[in-house]
Amino acid sequence: MRTLVAAGVLLLTVTSSTAQQREAFTADDILRVATLTVLDLSEDGRRVAASVRRLRDNAVTDHRRYGDPTYVAPSMVELLVIDTRSGAIERPATGLLNIRQAAWNRAGDRLALLTAAESAAGLPLTSLWVYDVTRKTLVEVPRRTGHEVAATSELAWTPDGTRLFVALRDPADDQAARAAFTALVQGPIVVQSSAPFLDWDRLSRANRRRALATIDPVTGAATRVVPSTPITSYQLSRDGSFVTWLEDATTKTSYDVIGGTDNAVKTARLGGEPRTVLEARVFETSTPRWSDDGRMLAYAKKGEAFVQRIDEAAPRSITPRPKVEPGAAPAKDPAKDDEPESFSVTAFSRDGARVLLTSKKGWYVASVADGARERVLTLDDTHEERNPKLTFVDWTPGGDGLLVQYGEPDRWRRGLSRLDLRTRQLLPLVADASLYQRFQVSRDGSTVIFQKSDGDRPADLYAADAGMTNVRKLTDLNPWIAQTSVPTSELVSYRDADGKVLHGVLRYPVGYEKGKRYPTVFEIYETFFDNGFNGRAALLANHGYAVFHPSVNLVVGRPGESWAKGVTAAANRLIDLGIADPDRLGVHGTSYGGYATVLLVTETDRFKAAINISGKVDMVSFYTDSERLGVRNTHAPEKSQDRIGGTLWEYPERFIEHSAIFRLDRVKTPLLTISGDQDPNVPANQSRELYYALRRLGKDVVWVRYVNGGHRPPNSVDESIDFEQRIVAWYDKYLKAPAAAATQP
Repeated sequence: MRTLVAAGVLLLTVTSSTAQQREAFTADDILRVATLTVLDLSEDGRRVAASVRRLRDNAVTDHRRYGDPTYVAPSMVELLVIDTRSGAIERPATGLLNIRQAAWNRAGDRLALLTAAESAAGLPLTSLWVYDVTRKTLVEVPRRTGHEVAATSELAWTPDGTRLFVALRDPADDQAARAAFTALVQGPIVVQSSAPFLDWDRLSRANRRRALATIDPVTGAATRVVPSTPITSYQLSRDGSFVTWLEDATTKTSYDVIGGTDNAVKTARLGGEPRTVLEARVFETSTPRWSDDGRMLAYAKKGEAFVQRIDEAAPRSITPRPKVEPGAAPAKDPAKDDEPESFSVTAFSRDGARVLLTSKKGWYVASVADGARERVLTLDDTHEERNPKLTFVDWTPGGDGLLVQYGEPDRWRRGLSRLDLRTRQLLPLVADASLYQRFQVSRDGSTVIFQKSDGDRPADLYAADAGMTNVRKLTDLNPWIAQTSVPTSELVSYRDADGKVLHGVLRYPVGYEKGKRYPTVFEIYETFFDNGFNGRAALLANHGYAVFHPSVNLVVGRPGESWAKGVTAAANRLIDLGIADPDRLGVHGTSYGGYATVLLVTETDRFKAAINISGKVDMVSFYTDSERLGVRNTHAPEKSQDRIGGTLWEYPERFIEHSAIFRLDRVKTPLLTISGDQDPNVPANQSRELYYALRRLGKDVVWVRYVNGGHRPPNSVDESIDFEQRIVAWYDKYLKAPAAAATQP
């Protein structure tokens, strides 16, 4: 293999003999790829419990049950217990499990599991298990009537390791929830009104009614700690003496937040009476940050940070705003910004004496006692794109530093850094072009686990000692992929029509040769930067396509312009680099990306083939089509992803402007639209509108419906293979040209 550099982009020339030594990556291979999820890391870092999932084992879901609070969608996985020092892997279970939760005891020698199945009546059927590392035994905890564990339960051991802390669910509550769901979807008479709750919003809260209890893993006997009540989330204190929980006290559907919940904060000693710490509506976030001992919480409200001990009467601000007398204009200091700094709460230090706050200006460590804060990291709030990509991981055990997942803003140099709180320097512990994800540190600080890949192949699990020394690979999840042809990726920068610098991820066609132009497919959504294994891109690259994931600069009020400005600029860049054939460009996207794809082809005829996968085309009909979704379809255009910026009645022209259905007469690109009949997110009627409109206009269009499919349209192994092969066939039909025409003049 030869490596060349042209126009600042790495260009690869793969000899034909190299390509022939490997098998082509196929649609079936997409279903074979294994991905890993860490379930729990023991406190001493010695052992990690993980699940391994393959799409082939999870290709079927009953999408007709979407919105049913009693339906537990299958997620069948293989359970691994991995020794992070030796790399030894144990497989405690025979076959696959639907694992909901897992938790190590303090000693790290027993692992509790919560699994779920479906009863003959179609209701959740949960099981508790305990894996003994020393004895190598996996034993089911006896299931007792009246002590049924909720499928939504968290799972924790009491400090002494003798009992499990769980949430219980009365089967009668599940039966009532299932009946309510059935009535809404089957009738025979359904009445919906302007009652305080939208029916589907109310139903979505049904599975929050839970009781909290401890269970003896030997006998299965449960001791209730908190009676059944609507619990959003909960946690057992570090010392095991009390529990705190968020109790859903919402009185009506909110159109400001999807699933918006007014939570009260409550606490109770084990065996004691519940006590209210904070009334509902006091804080805005649904998940306040808790100190390690569970005795203190912190939250942000309108950019102001508050803390409160659970034995205090009221919260107190640690970032107080300047006081303004009634009727007086706020004083402005010319040397400072006009607006007060807006903070978010990130995490308490282990001792609870300090809390990490973040804002657009930087990261701060604030004293809980008096609010005194120091800026430990400065960010550029004027040109945010110049800032490194930073994600908090954990405090160092001694509290003198922060571990931070780090990435440079304009190149693939990524890894883990340590922010020294004394020197305020960000010191790299590991930084290279690899793709690092999901860093986690053991409680004692001795072990760091993370997933890592070269950016082109699926990730594996790694472990390292403190400071990222003694790095060792723990898994080899997809050894077979070494024998397949996987495309090489590269980060490409370009400027959109407004001159803004954007980035996109290029995947070269397998067997790429400099001097040849290739049919190029653009898969669009919003912003892309990091690479990572992409099954569909690998499939297309094996069929001779370059695949590019471009970024766009979306603007509230006028998002439709963004794809025309950004994607066409990306196409120009790849043409200038000598990679893309300007006469053989294709474009597709899924969901929001499908919506963008259809809008894009109403703006330009540069693309010779397009595919819409589960994307909307009519913002007016989609706006209130929220069955089973609560307020999602109104919230999206008003306040979130669609970026319309207001209601249909405030901005009717924007809704029409961003509805491709009104501009389909301009389309010259052959279009394939794919939908799942059971898709609750973007109803298949959106593809129906698109298909019939383009047919009426005499355009080249095909509509593929997966009758049992959801938002990911296929719903079986065979359908999944059919789905991917149809995408390749559509591009082959319109983008493949005689080889001679693909060579540069």
